[in-house]
Amino acid sequence: MNDKLQPDFLQLPLKEFGGSTIGRAALAVAINELKSGAKEIGGANSGEWVKKYLHGLAPEGSSWCAGFVSHCFANSGFAIPFQYSMSARELFNQFVKKGWSYPREDSTIPEPGEIVFWWRGSLDGWQGHTGIVHHFQNGILHTIEGNRTSKVAGFLYNLKTMRRLLGFGRIPDEVQIQEQFM
Repeated sequence: MNDKLQPDFLQLPLKEFGGSTIGRAALAVAINELKSGAKEIGGANSGEWVKKYLHGLAPEGSSWCAGFVSHCFANSGFAIPFQYSMSARELFNQFVKKGWSYPREDSTIPEPGEIVFWWRGSLDGWQGHTGIVHHFQNGILHTIEGNRTSKVAGFLYNLKTMRRLLGFGRIPDEVQIQEQFM
């Protein structure tokens, strides 16, 4: 077995997998949430973990995938470079507007700490889902997501056959540096 394979979601990927400073820091937060057993408690989209991710922006019972991603970046130790959001589609639109998104068809390799976006309902609709890239290797995308199931968990996808993929978001390192000194 190749000793560079890293399927363990409980550790940061090796540096050779890439990723921006802020992205890797947000991924470290996601890993800590996973290690802590973050999950819904007392019903669908409920409990203390969910309330934390909703950040007072939506009532308990709301979808929390985008809140989870926003929470990870907001607690990365750096200024969050986008508006904390409860909507995966709205978060995706922020990345598109800033020029930080790229489509699946792009030859860009997803890196640790990037954000992955899916559409739900219809391609042009308002519904979506989002998660954080753990790493990409041998055609397989490894992610950490909230609200895909009742807990924060790691998932594997074959990038070539992923359904409903909108694209990815990559925050450049120079943005993180500019934000810290403003």
